[in-house]
Amino acid sequence: MALKRRQFLNRSGMLLAGLGLSEVAWWQLGDRYQQAIAQPNHRKLALLVGINQYPKVSQRHIQPLSGCVTDVELQRELLIGRFGFNPSDILALTDKEATGENIETSFIEHLINQAKPGDLVVFHYSGYGSHVAGTNPNPELPNIKHSLIPVDVTPDHNGEPINDIMEDTLWLLLRSLRTQQVVTILDTSYAYPGYSQQGVLRIRTAASPNSSQISDRTITRQQELLQRRQIDPKELEQRRLGELPGIVLAASTPTQMATETTWSELSAGLFTYSLTQTLWNATATSDLKESLGRVAGAVERITGPNQQPQLQRQGRMTEDSPSPMIKLPLKSPPVDGIVTTVTGDGKSTELLLAGLPGCVLESGDVNSLFAIVPNTESTESKVLPKLQIRGYNSLHATAEVLTLEVGGIKSPAVESGQFIKETIRVLPRHIDLKIGLDPKLDRIERVDATSALSSVADVSITSNDQPMDYLLSRVRDTTIAQNSTAPLNSLFQGHYGLFSPGQVVLPDTAGEGGEAVKVAVQRLVPQLKTRLAAKLLRLTENERSDLLKAKVTLAMLTPQSRAIAKRETPDLSHQGTEQLILNASNHSNSTPGLAHRSETFGIPTIPKESRIQMQLQNNGELPLYFIMFLFDSRGQTYVYDATRPPIVETEDSSMILPQVLRVEAGKTMSIPPANVNGGTSNTETLGELVRGPAGLIETYLIISHFPFTQTLPAISRGLKPTSISSPNGLQLLSNPLEVSRAVLEDLAKASKLGVERSGISTDNLALDVNAWGTFNFVCRVV
Repeated sequence: MALKRRQFLNRSGMLLAGLGLSEVAWWQLGDRYQQAIAQPNHRKLALLVGINQYPKVSQRHIQPLSGCVTDVELQRELLIGRFGFNPSDILALTDKEATGENIETSFIEHLINQAKPGDLVVFHYSGYGSHVAGTNPNPELPNIKHSLIPVDVTPDHNGEPINDIMEDTLWLLLRSLRTQQVVTILDTSYAYPGYSQQGVLRIRTAASPNSSQISDRTITRQQELLQRRQIDPKELEQRRLGELPGIVLAASTPTQMATETTWSELSAGLFTYSLTQTLWNATATSDLKESLGRVAGAVERITGPNQQPQLQRQGRMTEDSPSPMIKLPLKSPPVDGIVTTVTGDGKSTELLLAGLPGCVLESGDVNSLFAIVPNTESTESKVLPKLQIRGYNSLHATAEVLTLEVGGIKSPAVESGQFIKETIRVLPRHIDLKIGLDPKLDRIERVDATSALSSVADVSITSNDQPMDYLLSRVRDTTIAQNSTAPLNSLFQGHYGLFSPGQVVLPDTAGEGGEAVKVAVQRLVPQLKTRLAAKLLRLTENERSDLLKAKVTLAMLTPQSRAIAKRETPDLSHQGTEQLILNASNHSNSTPGLAHRSETFGIPTIPKESRIQMQLQNNGELPLYFIMFLFDSRGQTYVYDATRPPIVETEDSSMILPQVLRVEAGKTMSIPPANVNGGTSNTETLGELVRGPAGLIETYLIISHFPFTQTLPAISRGLKPTSISSPNGLQLLSNPLEVSRAVLEDLAKASKLGVERSGISTDNLALDVNAWGTFNFVCRVV
């Protein structure tokens, strides 16, 4: 199990990558601060804390967790593997080592005593959090205090002093550092909701202790820290709850929950897992806000609005103090994983597939092909071996080494620690939607639900300890709606519906009273097929094509004009020189003193009845064919109508292209276009109207150098002749599952040449990563 965890870890190691990832792009609207001076001689220090083996404390509802140690390993692998941290500069405290005394002492000895001005300090904590009643007489300040719970948690009998690490203590520890380059990651939460399990998710919050008296150790420690840096006690007393120096990434808001879950026997914090997975593919030109948006989207698909990751930053300490800036050289371009082990004969390897989307890992088939990423700091031969998957085991896989020879030059032996990237993605031709059954359902309900779901094509039933796409359950008073601002009508309380794994009911899936479970399943069949269609499209996510040169922008046009998100395929000219920059200053705030800003990062929000538009910019030398889909919050599928002539923007005027959807080389297309009917009408259409109830919407833009010859006829069959959608806009699709499967077949056809060159032979879908690109955007409609 330790090996599995370690491999899992690498994949997420990227967590901090994300931290540095283009904070500048967020806070300076794209200004990359290229004038910043790198300071390569500064040290990088980290203290990582993760606690699984808590004792059972019934009064506070504490019992062992399962994913916190994995979080620590994920971080460690990141820091060493991609950012060049010296292993001796990383101190990890897990389980029995993570006592309150050890955590605080290690922070002082490993971080405070060693860090010098300009050094980078990273502190990560995964475990239980809580809150304690405060004694602050100021009515303007909250009278509670956040805390982190060490492994030697107080049993909470007879009101004895608590042993939690108070947030005040953490604030003092961070303030005692002599460097402003500080990053804190907290995969924990503080507000106990009255239960420890949300769907299949475990909540990392403990109930408040009976006592509000903190231990003598805590009092002594705080006094030492105040004296050490001569901090005015009033500054500590008056700080706002949740504010910490430097950059803080938190798993949720202070009133929400942080959760962990299990993927095929490997447990991790949902926040840490999602963040690190996303950031394996980060580049210096990436926008941190968008990268974190992907993380938040992945989290919200499971938790709903209950867990929204937070970014907090503290700006300049004084008007004259320099702005904290972290500049980290990357050891590799974006990667999908790493070689962890090579057998004695060098013919097989163990791989950690850390950068692949979770859905691809779950559905991926054997024979998928990976390539070794050349070391950018050396002059390695370009003849590099290929690695062909022979078996998957969660986040890692076994692979056969395929030795190559070009011009008499043989590829070198594979070595542990080498990075890898996906080249051929092999997927089964038949993929099911996995549905779990709520264990709270009665036995007869579960029997009837199993019987009904077994008769639905393309649906399989999974146990609650295995990966699932959705959960079938009853809507209860404690059920959380996807739109947290719109409580469920009491009419639906106690009736069947479709839920996310985190027990969030999906819009328009709750049934009416008196409905039998078999009837409910039949009612949900259209929803199930649409959700499966979205899952198939998610399997095509790919922004790593080296051959397609494209940039995509999703924008809101009304009620205000602004870019929502931007994506692009890799720019190979930057490889080998990339650095991630993390800037902790709010340059719009020049007021001396402490400048804090806390905000929910991630999923862009757009109001109902607004209009959105996508722009596809073709920066290559060949035409780009494309298909665009939108899945609204109620599960309906819309597609950009391929039967109407699109309008391509040119410098002079608009040009109509018949029948096919494509963008010529060097051109940009707006989707939908600004003018309807080929510009012959005086009516203006500003993008596409956002319909449906509040909740999540997803858009997919799929591009290729090859036309979608099977997809377009399938779309035509699924469009209703009486559609009321606007011309040149998105049309309601009645057969999304058929169309999604046609997309996969078209991508397989476009990949034929690359697959043949690779030597792969399979009856499954073999997709050449360079033959297509899929850009996925997740937004919240409010």
